[in-house]
Amino acid sequence: DGQLWESLEYFLKAVVPVAEEANVRLAMHPDDPPISPIRGVGRIMVSVEDFQRLIDLVPSTHNGVTFCQGCFAEMGADVPAAIRQFGSQGKLFFAHYRNLVGTVTDFTETFHDDGDTDMVAAMRAYYDAGFEGPMRPDHVPTMEGEDNTRPGYAILGKLFAVGYMRGIMAAIEKGE
Repeated sequence: DGQLWESLEYFLKAVVPVAEEANVRLAMHPDDPPISPIRGVGRIMVSVEDFQRLIDLVPSTHNGVTFCQGCFAEMGADVPAAIRQFGSQGKLFFAHYRNLVGTVTDFTETFHDDGDTDMVAAMRAYYDAGFEGPMRPDHVPTMEGEDNTRPGYAILGKLFAVGYMRGIMAAIEKGE
C-alpha cells in the first residue's frame, strides 16, 4: 500500500498544477468494488479515510472526489455523512447516484428505490453540502425486452432512475 500511495502522490504533484492551469477538476472514483487486495492486486481507494487522505495529499481546489454512492455504501460508509464531509470541503466534483443491497463481498445492485441506502437522505445531503456538480444515475437493472450488451446501463432502468431522482429533488426543493 505504501508504494501505491507514493505513486499517487507523485502523480498528483505532477498533474494537479497542470489541471489548475487548464481549469480541469480531477475526481477520483473509488476502487470498484472497494476491497483490497482483489485477485492479488492491492488497491488504496477503499474507504472514506482513503478519500480524505487523497484530498489532503495534494491540497487543491482541483483535486476531489467522484462520489459513487454504491461504492461508498459497499465500504460500509454512512453515505449521507460522507457526502456532507466531502461536500463541506468543496471536494464533491461528480456523483454517481446508485443503490444496492449487501456488503462489499456480497452485493446486488438494485433499482434506486429498492436498496439499503436511504436515497432521500442521500439526496438531501447533496443539497445540504451545496453540491452543484453533475450527477447521474448509475448501474440499473436491465428491464424485460432490453438486451444486456451494456449491463447496468440499459435505457429503461436509467429512465426510471432519472424520474426517481427528479421526484426526490422536487420534494426537497419544495421543503417536503
